[in-house]
Amino acid sequence: MHCIDWDHRTISQWLSLQRAPVKQRREILAWWQQTGEQQIPLTHTASLPTAPAAEVQRVFDWLGESSSHFLLSYHCADYPKSLREIYRPPILLFGIGDKTLLNNRLLAVIGSRKASPLALSLTEAMVTDLCKAGWGIVSGMALGIDGLAHRTALAMQLPTIAVLGCGPDLNYPPRNRALRQEIGAQGVVLSEYMPGTPAKTEHFPARNRIISGISAGVLVAEANVRSGSLITARYAIEQGREVFAIPGPVPHPGSAGCHLLIQQGAKLVTCAADIISELPGWPANTAANGQQQLELATKSGESVPKLLANAELLANVGYETTSFDWLLQQTNDSVSAVVNQLISLELDGWIKTVPGGYVRVRR
Repeated sequence: MHCIDWDHRTISQWLSLQRAPVKQRREILAWWQQTGEQQIPLTHTASLPTAPAAEVQRVFDWLGESSSHFLLSYHCADYPKSLREIYRPPILLFGIGDKTLLNNRLLAVIGSRKASPLALSLTEAMVTDLCKAGWGIVSGMALGIDGLAHRTALAMQLPTIAVLGCGPDLNYPPRNRALRQEIGAQGVVLSEYMPGTPAKTEHFPARNRIISGISAGVLVAEANVRSGSLITARYAIEQGREVFAIPGPVPHPGSAGCHLLIQQGAKLVTCAADIISELPGWPANTAANGQQQLELATKSGESVPKLLANAELLANVGYETTSFDWLLQQTNDSVSAVVNQLISLELDGWIKTVPGGYVRVRR
């Protein structure tokens, strides 16, 4: 396999193939897989739709704008190997960043755009430990869980890959403009849609198959039953990927999707070590180092330390929102004493103030 020299002619050929009807693309992919050939078969060339000259020029100009812009065809050496194996792999991938990262050990982390404080806290902790263990993080750059997963990886100075439902040059959602730029500089912004393609509803389910396809597994942090996260999880199952789900409070609608996945066979996980133990095929030395780091990060956090001055109050703060009135009822202390203890616990990083009360953020 080789990297294509993207001139006007080759861009036109591959954009034409990308525009071809699904059945025709499927026939060409099957022919490639059977023969090992890497060219567009002559029997199909004449019947491919013509790529508009304006689109060809747009892609050519975009590639020339920066050395960080890249275009990968199905046959390029840097095209993700795991993605090449899925059903209906993308013909082209447009990207910004370091394309060699696409073949790293990757795990997808996805979830609700309106995630609860508990889900955000657990996601941040798990992504931090996954990064320590050497896993790159893939997500969809949406608000909520996706954005947090990307930002956590960036904070750890480790690569993260954002797969978009629009052109790689566009900001969707708009408020994630700065995040897209950071990911492009430190990781990869990836899309099967050419530069200038706006976000459309139908793009996102197709985008989700790429998120799962380039990953060894998919972690669903929080999701309702009717969500894009469950579409990604379904793709992961079809692609033979591992699916992990974080359980949550039963009454919370955002927990319903994760609970459904667990009922259907997804692995229930509460920490990064639960995920890593299910993902084989990574170097032993990295695994050992990662496991050591995870043990150091979690060993002391499985219960409230006995020496903690406010341990009794902390034991009453749950991972779901716990009201101040309820906490006050569990103690014999005055209002001011309880307030002071809560402030101390928050300053020490054990709890967090949220609308309606407090949530526990450390084990």
